[in-house]
Amino acid sequence: RCTDTIPSTDWDLSEIWYATSEDGFTWTEQDVAVPRPPKPLVGWRSVSTTDILKWKGKYYLYYQGFLEASGTRGDYCPVSASCADAPDGPWTPANKIIIPHGAKGQWHQYAIHDPYPLVHEGKIYLYYKSAFNQPGGKWVAVGLAIAEHPLGPFKKHPLNPVLNSGHETSLFPFKEGVAALIIKDGTEHFTIQYARDWVNFEIASITELMPIAA
Repeated sequence: RCTDTIPSTDWDLSEIWYATSEDGFTWTEQDVAVPRPPKPLVGWRSVSTTDILKWKGKYYLYYQGFLEASGTRGDYCPVSASCADAPDGPWTPANKIIIPHGAKGQWHQYAIHDPYPLVHEGKIYLYYKSAFNQPGGKWVAVGLAIAEHPLGPFKKHPLNPVLNSGHETSLFPFKEGVAALIIKDGTEHFTIQYARDWVNFEIASITELMPIAA
C-alpha cells in the first residue's frame, strides 16, 4: 500500500533528473531538473515521462504531473511544464495544467500521457497519449493539441484522436509531414505511420521489434 513516502509504482513519487555526455554513449548523472512541487500544485505527487522543446532561445520540459498516487483510480494525470534559459536549468515550473484530460465520457477522460512537442508552421504541435483498461485489453489512442506559445493555451484538434494505437509514440518530421513510430499497444501497433498534413495518419510500413519508449 502506498503512502506519502512509499510509491505505488516505479513512476510514483518521482522527480525528473538529467545527465550529460560528451559522446552520447557515456553519461554522467548531474542533479534534479524538475523536483516535485509542494502540494497542491500540479505534480506534487509525481513528475515523470518528460520531453523537451527548444523555442526562441528558451527550453521547455513537458511532463506528466500527478495529483494523486498512480493506481488509486488508474493512471490519472494531466500535463504540466517547466521553462529554462539553458538545458541544465534552473527550471521554472508553470505551476498549472498545460493540457488537461478530457471530461467524463470523452476518449481521453482519464489521462494525458507522454507529451511529445514538435514545431510546425510556427506553432507547437503537442501529441499525447491517453489510455485506459477495458475488458479484453487496453485501449490506447494519440491526440494532438496546438498552441502558438509553449505554455499555451493549447487547443485540442477536432479530429482527435489522430492515432488509434501506440505506447509512448515517437514522432519525427519527415519530408513535409510527420512520421510516427506506433509501438506496442493497439490494433495498429508495430507500424510506422505518416501524415503529410500532420493530422491524418496512414500506415506507411509494418515492422516489428520496435524499441519501447523510444
